[in-house]
Amino acid sequence: MSSPFLTIPRARSMIWPGSQQTMGELLDQDKLTCKMLRRASAKAENEQVRKAAEVLLVDRERKIREYIDGGNLPRNIDEAVAVKVADNGGWATIRELWYRHNGCMDWNRLHSLMGETQSAQIRSACVILLGYHYQVERQKILDGKGPLLVTSPKSSYLLRKTERYLIREGLVIGAALGLCIAYLLWYAYKAFFVYDYSTLADLNWLAWVIIGVGAVLMLVAGYFVIIRPLDKIINYLDSKIASFKKGFEGEDHVVDALRESLDGSCHIFRNLHFNGRKEDIDIALISPWGVFAIEVKNRSGTFEYSGSDFYEKRKGGYEKVADDSNPIKQARRNAAALKEFLDPDFNRNKEHAFVEPIVVWANPEIKVYRKKPADSQDPHSQETKCWRIEDLSFELDSIRCKKHLSEKAQREIIKKLEGCY
Repeated sequence: MSSPFLTIPRARSMIWPGSQQTMGELLDQDKLTCKMLRRASAKAENEQVRKAAEVLLVDRERKIREYIDGGNLPRNIDEAVAVKVADNGGWATIRELWYRHNGCMDWNRLHSLMGETQSAQIRSACVILLGYHYQVERQKILDGKGPLLVTSPKSSYLLRKTERYLIREGLVIGAALGLCIAYLLWYAYKAFFVYDYSTLADLNWLAWVIIGVGAVLMLVAGYFVIIRPLDKIINYLDSKIASFKKGFEGEDHVVDALRESLDGSCHIFRNLHFNGRKEDIDIALISPWGVFAIEVKNRSGTFEYSGSDFYEKRKGGYEKVADDSNPIKQARRNAAALKEFLDPDFNRNKEHAFVEPIVVWANPEIKVYRKKPADSQDPHSQETKCWRIEDLSFELDSIRCKKHLSEKAQREIIKKLEGCY
């Protein structure tokens, strides 16, 4: 039975899983980072290790905060990401600025920041983080695997949809402006060449009042009949364009996160379109551990899922999301379609054909909760993996258990998918 209160010395004396050293020794050697402690506190199988990770994480973050707030230069990655930088009139740590909003580090922004700032603390943090990035990429090359391979089309489903809505918006605005200009020209022609203004002098005050009221009513009617519906149409089109743009940005962030965690032994295909399917697969990952169909969602809000059912929290409570918008069912449909498309290659190599669906939440601010299925009669007994972008590097470890796919099968599958572009 675990102790209700764990002291820091006791937590430091715990043996880190897969190591012969204690957690305290690894911390002193900078081999145990806050990221590793955060993962252990959430997912470690051993309850004692989990509690020890929680205690040491709180203690380490407090010490780092005190050290950085004291104006000292960062010495490791944990201290580097704790450095504060200007953010929209306020201040945010590097970790908050990039890991929270993008799910991965923005290396180009770090380069710019290092050149713009006069702060030695910020420059030192940028050097540490960039050095770590280059070290990781260099190690990939030294290992002979190189960086992650990415194949991307010139266009995609989201880009095509964005273009269509932009064209619609342009047509609506153009038609409205054209009608307004045509009406003004027609009215100007009538005013200068047709109307006889001599009769206006004979009108009494009541006629002028009626004319004024009629003009006001026409303006009000014009607002409700023309301007307001037009404004609603344009706002709807703008919201759809913003939604597609947000989705594409989410895919970019996930690809950047995959670049950090995977090397040249893997190949990803963005916006994969085949067999005339209406929709494309956001990301198809071909790896030594199998083939994965990744559905990326950059949504915000609060959601729940149970089995293949997906619910969105609205004013009246949780409401079931339609199948067309259900990310779990989308991922499963994409995985099934990709499996069918690749079946001949698997069969030729005499390997088991299986494509696993994965959903990745690209917006770190989203709230998604997994509920235990109410009944066990769900035809999909296998739970679909749902990963948060900030945990992507950790989650990928769960599929790196053993080789499922031979190099020959990988090459043939990659060659076939390249033909889709």
